Amino acid sequence: STLLIDKVTPQQAPGEARTTNTTNMYSELAQRSVVDIVSVACMVWSSWAAGNVLDHFGGPALVAEIVIGSVFGPHAMQLISDKYLHALALIGDMGLLMLVFEGGLTMDVDHLKEMGHKAFAIASTGTLLPVLLGWGLMYLLGFGAVESFASGTALSATAIGFALRLLQDAKMVKTQKGQLITAAAMIDDVLSLVVLAMLNAVTSTVTIWSLLQPLVATLMIFTLGWSIRSLLEKIVSSPSSAPYQAVMKFHGVSTVDQMPNTPTWVFISGFAALSLGLAWVSDLVQSTHLLGVFMAGLIFNTMPEAVKCWEECGITETILPWAVRLFFSASVGFSIPVREMFEVRAIKSGLMLTVAAFVGKYFSGWLAADFTTKSGFITCTQIGCAMIGRGELGFVIAGDAMMEGLLTDISYSSTVWALVLATLFGPILFRWSLSIGQKQYPDPEDKQIMFELEQNIDAISEKA
Repeated sequence: STLLIDKVTPQQAPGEARTTNTTNMYSELAQRSVVDIVSVACMVWSSWAAGNVLDHFGGPALVAEIVIGSVFGPHAMQLISDKYLHALALIGDMGLLMLVFEGGLTMDVDHLKEMGHKAFAIASTGTLLPVLLGWGLMYLLGFGAVESFASGTALSATAIGFALRLLQDAKMVKTQKGQLITAAAMIDDVLSLVVLAMLNAVTSTVTIWSLLQPLVATLMIFTLGWSIRSLLEKIVSSPSSAPYQAVMKFHGVSTVDQMPNTPTWVFISGFAALSLGLAWVSDLVQSTHLLGVFMAGLIFNTMPEAVKCWEECGITETILPWAVRLFFSASVGFSIPVREMFEVRAIKSGLMLTVAAFVGKYFSGWLAADFTTKSGFITCTQIGCAMIGRGELGFVIAGDAMMEGLLTDISYSSTVWALVLATLFGPILFRWSLSIGQKQYPDPEDKQIMFELEQNIDAISEKA
């Protein structure tokens, strides 16, 4: 109101001025909104179109989505208004939560128990080795010891969102190999938080608790989630239990066969409530919120009707693909500092650091291979390549180190080069290794996967 009154001129009556200026303000607001809508729509459409084009030629769609996001983002052409950057990234993060939840929901728990030690070995090696290689390489290139350590820590995190998206595109989420990669990526994400805590300790008073807190919190969340899952599994598998009988009495039935189907909205509400609740608790105790969401999916995994509801409710064909697309184009793409990366020294050291980023994750896959078989080498290659892709956590670690003064402009840009190249080429190498493995050492499970990829079938059989 003050703005409008101040713009009244002597030649105008107050009411006339107020009307004119209000009209101008609404017109400007409407014009600005149209520009924003067009910009966001062009980015989303471009991500979808570029992803489909790359997928048509055998490449991973997420690479194109990241490139489009970085081009439209704040570090390049700045085509998206600042007020929408956070909103788009937030929607993308919600897509990641749904993707992680689906990973827990479809997890084969019996197989997880068998391969748990192997998944932990892959994750721990894949976390520690890039840190050591990056640390040593940057130090040899003339950077300081602390600066080199900070750069190495940024290379430690495998993005579970990347791993799950690769497995989803390859129809491998429900396969044994896919479940091993999912479990290893989840553990890797947790261990990366421990590494982040170590990095934060460098800039503050170092205590044993500051180093152990993320690990202790993670064990607490896992124990809580597994306890709830075990309790629910006992109830579901025992119709004579008191809780089961109470539910039957509520529905007015006397036998299990008479139980009505649970409405879809009940399951969806339960999915959301438990996932968000455990995510909040996990973040509160300084673990990763993704672990809480994963454990929520693992809890509902005990209910076959819940799994069927998720597959048939339409979320996986409608909301999930677009939300995940925004994760890669907005959450990841917007965070890539395109302009700061093109200095000669940054490019040279970044390319060398990329070798450490690739090698550290690749050799972690060797711990899963059975070299007594002919396909042992290609198996370790597939698992190692699936772990190469980095995500937002790597950029967060690098950004925090930059803000704390642990990284200079050159070392930060070098680290970003390694993260970006690993993010872009990791999925391509995984797709290549899957194709080569199928040609040389086809097994029944991979044969079914590749057949359905070629036929563009959306869902694999229950046998696979």
